[in-house]
Amino acid sequence: MKNIIFILLSILMFACVTQSQEDDGIIFEDDFESGTLSKWDQTAKRIAITDDPNHVLHGKYSAVAIAKEGEGAGGKLIQWFLPGYDTVYARWYCKFAEDFDQSNHMHFCHLLANRWDNKWSASGKAGIRPSGDDFFTTGLEPWRDYGRNPAPGEMGFYTYHMDMPEDRNSGKYWGEMFKSNPKFILKRNQWYCMEMMLKANTPGHADGEQAFWIDGKEIGRYSNLRFRTDEQLKINAFWLELYVHNSPKENKVWFDDAAISREYIGPKASSDQ
Repeated sequence: MKNIIFILLSILMFACVTQSQEDDGIIFEDDFESGTLSKWDQTAKRIAITDDPNHVLHGKYSAVAIAKEGEGAGGKLIQWFLPGYDTVYARWYCKFAEDFDQSNHMHFCHLLANRWDNKWSASGKAGIRPSGDDFFTTGLEPWRDYGRNPAPGEMGFYTYHMDMPEDRNSGKYWGEMFKSNPKFILKRNQWYCMEMMLKANTPGHADGEQAFWIDGKEIGRYSNLRFRTDEQLKINAFWLELYVHNSPKENKVWFDDAAISREYIGPKASSDQ
């Protein structure tokens, strides 16, 4: 009898925890306080845990991504949440090194929609326009605008969607840039709370949307977008990433307190910091 009661109590407790997670919308979170990257589904080289107090925002640990000089690479953490959702928010804290300079364009943190039967369908699609049933992606990224913006640059979206324009020089479809007005210029050696939202459209309608916030303030929102023709194509992956094309120098970015949710998250409360 005692064993039966214990089992029933365990089931009830699990149900309560699961319901609590569903109520607050949280899909995934990592404050890196485990001192490892074990919560992520996949990691790439040149991203690691650090306990340097000069580069940790909350707690004892953060993650650092490094782009080496002369290499078109950097560090990346991947989190899949298959089969996915129609609307997803991602939040993270980040700080660019005091000498950070990517020269012009780089890739940063992304939300991606992959086919339900192929979690890699959004990978390797540079220069390809989505067809509506294969993939769509958006990345919140800083841009130097060919030196017009001081490093790291202005924040905006780099988006692959069904109606993206063709590049007139190459005939390919590179990510379309969505910039805010007024522009938001990042400062180096300063922590920011960044959050992005991606909402898939209803098939047959241009009601997709994306938005981003910095330190809790909405900076950009873009509506009337078409991402898909198939409702089974859902947002199901997040990249915490630093990728610099042929980095002119060693560049570093530190990350802390990453979270993915079905609802707006916002900055951490002061009592949690």
